[in-house]
Amino acid sequence: MRKECYLPMELVDVEPARMKKITDEQRALMCRHSTMHPSVYIKSINEIRKNPQKQCFEEDPFVAAWNMNVSTDMLTLPARVLPMPEIVYTDQYHVTSGAVRDVGTWQMKPTRFRTPAKFPAVWGMINLSSLDQHACEDFYNELSRIAVERGMECCPPVIYEEYDSTNSRADGIIRVLNQFLQRNNGCNFFVVILPVKTTKQ
Repeated sequence: MRKECYLPMELVDVEPARMKKITDEQRALMCRHSTMHPSVYIKSINEIRKNPQKQCFEEDPFVAAWNMNVSTDMLTLPARVLPMPEIVYTDQYHVTSGAVRDVGTWQMKPTRFRTPAKFPAVWGMINLSSLDQHACEDFYNELSRIAVERGMECCPPVIYEEYDSTNSRADGIIRVLNQFLQRNNGCNFFVVILPVKTTKQ
C-alpha cells in the first residue's frame, strides 16, 4: 500500500524475509520472553482487547478494508490428558503409569543401563576444596554405589591430589590444576572437587 491506495492481494508478490541467523543466546532470550503461562497469556490478550488505546479492531482500516470481523470471545477447545505410555528400558525393567509417583515425572531409580560404559581403570581425584580426604572417600563410596546400580564397575581412584584453594584466585586455581594434570599425564580422567566459594575473584 502506497499513498493510501489499496491493491488486490492477487497482484501482490510476497518476498521471503531476509533474516540474520541469531545466536544460541539470542534464541534462548527470545524463548524466555515469548514463553508464558496460558493463564497469563489469556489475561494479556483480554487486557489488550478491552483497551481501545492498545487495540481496537473496529477502527482498524485494514480490517475494514477486507470486511473482516474480529470476535472478542476467545476460542475454547476441549482437551484431555493422554495416558502415560509404557517405557521399556530392558527386558526386566519397564516403567508404567502405576510406578510413577507424579504425573509427568518418570522415576529412573534404580535403572540399569542396557549397555553400561566401562569406567576408566586408571583415574584420579583432585581435591581443591577444604574437604578432607575422608569426605572425598565418602564421595567415592556413593559414586561407586550408584555406578553398581547402573551396571557399572567403578574402581577406586589411583591418584589423589589435595590442595586447599578456598582463598586463591581463579587464575591460581587454574595454574595449580594444570600442574596436577602435567604431573599425572598418564591419567586421562579426573574428578575435580572445586571450592564452594572463593574470597577473591
